[in-house]
Amino acid sequence: MKIVYVSTYLPKECGIATYTDYLIHGIRKVDPSSEIKIVAEQGASPIKQEKLEVIPCWNRNENYVEPIISYTKGVDVVHIQHEYSIYKFDDRLPKLIQGLDTNIKKVITIHCVRPAQFSERGTVDENFAARIARLADEVIIHLPAQKAILARLGIPTEKIHIIPHGTELSDEDKEASRKRLGLPMDVKILLMFGFVKRHKCLHIVLEALVGILEKFKDAYLFIAGGLAPTASEKDREYAEFVNKRIEKLRLAKNVIYPNKFFPNEDVPYLLRAADIVLFPYYEEDRSASGSFHLAIGAKKPVIASRIPKFEELANICDELLVLPYNSSGIAGIAIRLLEDQEFREYVLERTDEYRKLTSWEAVAGQHLQLYKEG
Repeated sequence: MKIVYVSTYLPKECGIATYTDYLIHGIRKVDPSSEIKIVAEQGASPIKQEKLEVIPCWNRNENYVEPIISYTKGVDVVHIQHEYSIYKFDDRLPKLIQGLDTNIKKVITIHCVRPAQFSERGTVDENFAARIARLADEVIIHLPAQKAILARLGIPTEKIHIIPHGTELSDEDKEASRKRLGLPMDVKILLMFGFVKRHKCLHIVLEALVGILEKFKDAYLFIAGGLAPTASEKDREYAEFVNKRIEKLRLAKNVIYPNKFFPNEDVPYLLRAADIVLFPYYEEDRSASGSFHLAIGAKKPVIASRIPKFEELANICDELLVLPYNSSGIAGIAIRLLEDQEFREYVLERTDEYRKLTSWEAVAGQHLQLYKEG
C-alpha cells in the first residue's frame, strides 16, 4: 500500500509532527511492506530511504495546494493531519482535498474540534472542521466528544472513526531515572511537565501539596519545565504568581523547579522517576492529550481534571478524575494512591492494560484496517 501523510514533521517542535512520526513508525512495524511518503511543511528534515520518504515542500503562509497535490500521484491513501493553526480557515485545505485524484482514499485526522461557544471566532472553528470532514472519505478523531460535535454538524456517523491517540511504552528504571535527573531517591514525587501556562493550573497543585504534606512529609512536587520561548505576557505574569505562591505557602523545600526546558529524550526518565503524574488543566477544546498518553505509557498513575481532554482516564479508573480547581480532591486522590497499596495496584494494572490497548502498533493497525476498507 502506498500512503501519503500531509503533516508537519520532525525536527519541527510541533505536537502534530511528533504524532505523525510515532504513527508512521507504528505503521512500518505492523506492515513493513507499506510505502510511506510524508509531504511535510518546510522545516522538516528530508529523508530518502527504502519505502520511506520525507519531502519538505510547503509553507502554511503560502498557497500549499499544488505543491502537496504534485506528490500524491499514484498513491492509494492521502492522510491529512489537521490542526487549526497549521492550515488556518481559508479555502486552501478544502481545495487541496477536492483536488486529489478521485481514486485516492482521502482520510483526515481532526485533532481538535473547538465548539463555537468556546471560540473567539464563534462558529468558524467548528464549521471549518465540518467542512473538511464532509470532503474527506473517512474522518479520524480521538474522543467521543469530538464525534458528537461532528455528528451534530451533519457529518454521517459511519465515516467518523474514533481511534485513540497512540501510546509510547516506556519502562525505564525508576532509581536510574532519578539519578539521571539528580532527584532525591527515597521520597514521593508528584510530577507536572511541559511549559508553564495558566490553563495548566499549577497553583491548584501547590494548594494540593499543602494537604499532601500533612500526611506525607517526604512528598515533593517536581515542575519539569518553564516558560515557553514564545510565552505571552499573561504566561509570564502567571509564572511570577506561581513563584510567589510557593513562597507564601512555604513550599520551597518541597518543590523542585529547575525552570528549564527538558528535551524529548528526557521525558521517559521524567515520567519513570515520578510516583504520580498530574494534569489539573482547565480548557474547553475537544482534543486528546499526547502528554497524558506519555504518562500512561510509562505506567504511572495519573490524576487529571474531569474535562473532555482527559475523558479517556475513565477507561482506567474514573476515580482519578477530579473537578477543575479542586485542590482537596487532588490531595485526596494522591494520598490514597500513596498509602492504599491495593488501590494503587488496581490503578497500575488498569493503566498497563490501557497503555497496551492504545500502543502505537495497536493504533497503527486500526489505521491500516481503515485504509483498506472499501
